[in-house]
Amino acid sequence: MSTTMVKIAQINLRVPADTVADLDALAEHDHTSRVDVARQILLEGVSERKRQLALRLYREGKATKSRAAEVAGISLWEMMDLIDATGIYGEFTADEAVEEVRRLVAGMGR
Repeated sequence: MSTTMVKIAQINLRVPADTVADLDALAEHDHTSRVDVARQILLEGVSERKRQLALRLYREGKATKSRAAEVAGISLWEMMDLIDATGIYGEFTADEAVEEVRRLVAGMGR
């Protein structure tokens, strides 16, 4: 069984007092701590920003679907669903298929 070690770093942020009050209210509702709520919101926000960046790069023609999926940190299939859901239409080209197969084969060696 393989375990992956996750590196942890600490960051300190200054936020408006209203935001702290909102975090406290959410934490109380969820029976957790302010830090846990803030951490979850930050992780969700980073994930969403990566997806939005990937969509923008794809829409602008600066990334293939496969590359956009890498930027977003999701699978090609999830990226294709995300593209479809946002109404960005395009074709899955032969070059993109070849690129995805190469990426998958390279990943098998890890």
